Amino acid sequence: MKKRRILFMAAAVAMLAGCQKNPDSSIVVNKDMDKLIDQANETGKGMENIADNYETYQTQISDTSLMVTVNVDASVDIPEVDKMSVFRVQQAPVTQEMLDKVIEVLIGNETLYNGGIVLETRTKADVEKEIMEWKSYLENLNPEEADEQLRKEYQSTISRLQEEYENAPSEIVWEGNESDGKLHKAEELNSTYSGNSFYEWEYSFNPNGEFFYGVTDGKNGACTSLTVQNNENYGNYIRYRKSKHGYEFTSSAIAETDGLEGGSGLIWEAGTEWNNPAVDIGDGTNFVEYTDESTTISEEDAIALSEDFLKKTGLSDNFKYDAGGLYNECLDIRKGESADKIGYRKEWILRYSRNINGVSVTFDNTAKHEEGWEGNDYVKRYWPIECIEFRITDEGIVGFDYVAPLTIIETVVENSNMKSFDEVKNIFEKMVTIVNAEDSIAENSQGTEIQIDRVVLGYVRVSEADSYNTGLLVPVWDFMGEIKDSYGVENQGSILAINAIDGSVIDRTLGY
Repeated sequence: MKKRRILFMAAAVAMLAGCQKNPDSSIVVNKDMDKLIDQANETGKGMENIADNYETYQTQISDTSLMVTVNVDASVDIPEVDKMSVFRVQQAPVTQEMLDKVIEVLIGNETLYNGGIVLETRTKADVEKEIMEWKSYLENLNPEEADEQLRKEYQSTISRLQEEYENAPSEIVWEGNESDGKLHKAEELNSTYSGNSFYEWEYSFNPNGEFFYGVTDGKNGACTSLTVQNNENYGNYIRYRKSKHGYEFTSSAIAETDGLEGGSGLIWEAGTEWNNPAVDIGDGTNFVEYTDESTTISEEDAIALSEDFLKKTGLSDNFKYDAGGLYNECLDIRKGESADKIGYRKEWILRYSRNINGVSVTFDNTAKHEEGWEGNDYVKRYWPIECIEFRITDEGIVGFDYVAPLTIIETVVENSNMKSFDEVKNIFEKMVTIVNAEDSIAENSQGTEIQIDRVVLGYVRVSEADSYNTGLLVPVWDFMGEIKDSYGVENQGSILAINAIDGSVIDRTLGY
């Protein structure tokens, strides 16, 4: 499990490592939002005749110098509305009311315990396993390469662990560690549980935010975990998981989505072989399917379960089903499973996006990211795209994520002026190869291959000048599909997003 844990966390850290490079073009600029709003307010094209004669769009584009080929065979999806607007939004916290509703629907009367205490308990079995690992490391040191100092360090670690073993409990102590089911300030948790490594870690990432971490004891045969984070720098989320094989990790410091496009998780379509050369999952001998967590439920019934949950929690009016499918997913289990196995289960993963008056916010598994010095502090900020995702098996809802909730502050432009699809497709054909060109090409590669299968007119969040915490939802033509780079890595989602007001290309990582 140690190798897999590093893999998951490395992927999350990489999300904060840097920004996507902007193509060198006058079309891609740091937008003047006042000018954008003025253009949206102009009298011109609204929804009327915006995509006449375009139910589909087909073309082929190739740039041999950039080694990018694009095949477009796409539906053109236009919302059936009279107008599209411009909204000012900001990220909203997960409320205690929302937490209470999720507990009521997904946990019911089962007792929740303080996950930061009980799952961080190192029992004798946990410590013994680590002692055996270090003894193996020591025994397998190459005598010609390992110096005496290294051997002493290994032996010192073993001695420290043996002392810990003598004082460790035989099993997790549940009684007395019941959760109160309430959100608390991270600072308060760090103070209340002084010396607890988990809450120290959470406080280091979230000193001014709120946190909740509850788990069940698993005595009914299923281990559940539920986390809420409100973090001004790394995002807000509520995340729930349930498994027969142990406790899945729900306490990432970064609010991210692992679903249909993979994210930092190991996810692939059911019925296909694992095929992602960018991710090493080991030699395969310990990579097994959990057949006791079956999924024979139909997609229709899975969607019905999701939408029933949305109604019970008061979310159904603002979210509409966007995409989904039957997938295999490796479970990121941190407690309760044998360390010599990497298990995966088949499940429906269903995504819902915010829908405003009949128009959806288009999804892409990216986030606005910025970092830099603010006085004496080096600050990183991360604001992902809002979405809800469900994981469903025959057991019911076994996963629920609500990432980066939004609140609409005001309607900035009621009826926005927009460019027609005829105008926008010319920008797409000019820019798609430039934006998706690689800095370096793998040896003997044919370059980057892009398949566009859907063009959607929807909303995308863009940044406002001098304000990280607010943004504008603006009309956008989103060209969606799959991209395969020169190293064979495949990614699905938004290939190019073009602002429907001014025709600029939107970089979701930069936020404009």
